[in-house]
Amino acid sequence: MSARIIPFDYEGQPVRFNADGWLHATEIAERFGKHLRNWLDSAETLEYVRALDELQHPDDGPSAISNVRDSGYLKTRRGNNGGTWLHPKLAVAFARWISPKFAAWCDMQIDALLRGDGKPWASARREAALGYRAVCDALALNCEARGKTPQRHHFINESRLINEVITGAFAGRDRDQLSAGELEIVTLAELRDSVLIASGMAYAERKASLSQYMHTLQGKRLAGGRAA
Repeated sequence: MSARIIPFDYEGQPVRFNADGWLHATEIAERFGKHLRNWLDSAETLEYVRALDELQHPDDGPSAISNVRDSGYLKTRRGNNGGTWLHPKLAVAFARWISPKFAAWCDMQIDALLRGDGKPWASARREAALGYRAVCDALALNCEARGKTPQRHHFINESRLINEVITGAFAGRDRDQLSAGELEIVTLAELRDSVLIASGMAYAERKASLSQYMHTLQGKRLAGGRAA
């Protein structure tokens, strides 16, 4: 199973796939107030997996699968990104158990991933990296203008400042786990911050200005969501 995890945004919540279309089912079931084991242990799911297996391997005769967990169509991982991941051929059947709307949405995302149409997330990730580069360049120029040498902690703290005005926590975030929408917010904050740094604005003033910008930006997004 591919290690690259691609988060998509479903009704404001991240849904994780990997680049091969496998779906992180554990967190989805919990979010919808369901127990994944109930679906895995159902006779209907076992029947579906057997039918799928026979179609996948027509020359092998009737499927000998007796337990969904040992079928090869799901994988359980420990540690980071731990939980149960479902094969793309099984993920939509699981999603139908969650809700018809979620199933239709999953079908579209998996289809796009398997066709290689993951461009929106990849583009957002690249733009966020460029935004961070702009912040670093602005910091370096600001330090040089004051006769100082930029240090590594300057860049780390500025990145954490960006995260703080967005999430409220002065800490790092794994950007590979963010959705395209979340990455877009990060990029906008970075671009605004680089302009504020270039203007010579002090740290405390930048923080206040960025916080107000994020408040306004997120308010507009919520209003847009209600209008839709």
